[in-house]
Amino acid sequence: MKAWALVPLLAAGLLAACPDPEVVVVEVTAADHGRDLASDPSIANAAQNRLSCSDCHAETKDEASAHLPGAPLAGATLRPSYWGGQENTLLRSVNNCLYYFMAADAPWDGTEDDAVAIYAYLESLEESGDASAQPFTIGDVVDPGSGDASRGEAVYENGCAFCHGAKTTAAGRLIPYAPTLPEETLADHPDPDYDAEDRRLVFVEKIRHGGFLGYGGTMPPFSLEALSDEDLADLLTYLGVPEP
Repeated sequence: MKAWALVPLLAAGLLAACPDPEVVVVEVTAADHGRDLASDPSIANAAQNRLSCSDCHAETKDEASAHLPGAPLAGATLRPSYWGGQENTLLRSVNNCLYYFMAADAPWDGTEDDAVAIYAYLESLEESGDASAQPFTIGDVVDPGSGDASRGEAVYENGCAFCHGAKTTAAGRLIPYAPTLPEETLADHPDPDYDAEDRRLVFVEKIRHGGFLGYGGTMPPFSLEALSDEDLADLLTYLGVPEP
């Protein structure tokens, strides 16, 4: 018998000698499953989405970065309103995130398995959360003036780099279509079509209003609570956006 003819026989013998793989069943609670989903971009059921809940929301206020755009998740099920009073139900608030920032085509009605699990997770955080409505103040589109570049670097690392990647190179960015900062945004608004003041206001507009005015893609807006005008001035100085 030729050597190659022995291969199927040897393979069959090895398979017969191997025991059946052990099936391990891991039981988790709905809250545990919801915690996993909060870090899973696939809940939006949108191929182009890269964001998850935990990218914009800390679990508790103690863990929150000063520059995350979303409110802490703990206490969310108890709050009387959301989005600075613009929404009165948690479901509508969640659907805003799914639609505006995560590219979902269809809203949740609250009966989906993922929706039930996310709610169970949020409910499990009630005791450690703030049940009061979280402030969400939209800043005016005005030039914040000069700032401190070293502080601006920290603002960028905490609030921008996750999606946009490193300044100038975009290295490590999560969102492939997020512009390289500041170069791509400046190139999209060239001089002399835009003067220096206009170009700075472009950055302010995108940061303060995000995608809600159809100008900032799927970027979430940064409220004054998440990013003060002083923080914004520091950020623009770090990015090197020219002043008038």
